[in-house]
Order: sequence, then C-alpha cells, then structure tokens
Amino acid sequence: MTETLSDALSRTAGANRLLVALDFDGTLAPFTEDPADSRPLPAAREALDALADLPRTTVAIISGRPLEFLRAVVDPARRMVLSGSHGAEMDLAALPDLPEDAEHDIHLTVEQLNLLDHAVDETEKLVSRYPGSRAELKPAGVCFHTRPIKDPRVSDQALDEMTRAYAELDGLRITPGQRVVECSVLSATKGDGLRIIKAAASPDVVVFAGDDVTDEDAMELLTVNDLGIKVGDKESVARQRVSGPEELADLLRAFADQRARMVTSIK
Repeated sequence: MTETLSDALSRTAGANRLLVALDFDGTLAPFTEDPADSRPLPAAREALDALADLPRTTVAIISGRPLEFLRAVVDPARRMVLSGSHGAEMDLAALPDLPEDAEHDIHLTVEQLNLLDHAVDETEKLVSRYPGSRAELKPAGVCFHTRPIKDPRVSDQALDEMTRAYAELDGLRITPGQRVVECSVLSATKGDGLRIIKAAASPDVVVFAGDDVTDEDAMELLTVNDLGIKVGDKESVARQRVSGPEELADLLRAFADQRARMVTSIK
C-alpha cells in the first residue's frame, strides 16, 4: 500500500532525531524577476522558526544561493544549518555538537579564478544582447537568468546560447534550472551538502523538499525511512509531491505543530 503524504508526515514527525532540509528558490520562496528580491513565504518562515526551536530537530537550508545570502535572508538568527553554492559552502555552527570544521569556505585556485572570470565575461556579453536577462554572481560561479524576458521563445534561445558558451569553457559544471542556467568552477552538488549535514547531525530520519533538477542529487540520498517531497511538476525520484511553495509552506506549518506535540513524548 502506497504511503500518503499525510501518513508520511505523521511518521517522520515522531522521529527521535529529525533533520528537515529544504531548498530555497521555488521551494520556500516563490520565484521573482530579480533574484535579490526573493524571500521565504511568511508561513514558511514561521514554520522554520518553530522547527528550529524544537529539541532533537535540525533545520537545514541547502541551496545554490551563496552562504552570505542565506544568512541574511533565511537565517539571520543563525539557528539553522546552511549549505550554499550547491554544497560548496557549509555552515554547521547551529548544531549542538559542533564539528571541528563547522564552516567550509570556498578557496579557489588561480586557474579556477581565471576560468570564473571568463565565465562572467561570457555571461555579461549575453546579458547585453538580451534585454531583461540578468547575471547573478556567486563565489564560485555565475547564473544567467531569463525570467524577466517575456517571450518564452527568446528566453529559451538565450538559455541555449548561454549553455553553449559555458560548454566551450573547459572545467565548468553547468546546471540548468527554471529560466536559468548556472555554471560553477567547482563540482559540488546539493547531494554533497546533504551528505555532510547528515554525517554531522546524525538524524534518524530526513525530510527533504526541493523543486528543481539540482535537488535530485539530494533526493537520491534519501532512504526508505526518509521523506522526499518534490515541489512542482518536474520529474523526481521523490515519492511525495506538492504543487508549489504556498502548499509546502502550509504543510510545513502543520508539520511543525505535529512535531512539537510528538517530540514531548519521545524518550
């Protein structure tokens, strides 16, 4: 018998040591034309804060966003574990048993810095050719955004051109997304981020939610006892699905209440 989402949430809410790990864009926050304007939905933020307050409960954000952005926008109180830049940056300082290497910063070689400069140059060239597109700089990469371009055919054409330009630069990791293509001089993935967090937090159960292809690297690490939730309609190995960030926010708020009731009975 297939487990319903409600049943899965009830089961995972009772875990002794629980890790709730979440993507940011398209998961906790709706997409915006300017990535800098993106913020978690109020209900999602309320749920994150409530979960982070509970004993034996770790909240983690695993995102392609830089660590600096996540600290400022998602976790200014520094109560959550953060993985930025697709697993290349880590901040585990919120864990009660603090690992010695609590923070993983990005240190690029001269060759990587030169490659990144070339990628940024190629991105800026295309931004100048496609009005409305944007470049988002990251510590180890750059994103080319086409969401503000109204004509979907023009958007697709720009993304195809950007992908080809990145592919001509040997050594880049290229990651497509929803109206965005990103490149990085590092090979880290969100799966790497989740793997590091799991090793440090030692949870009995993991709940992970994400919306994009980049989240599948983390989804594939989940066991039969964990819970993967796909946000949106893209293909996924996740066994459960919600329609969008709004439905996930409501679900997280109810899940936080359920976890609060159950955690008091856990010995």
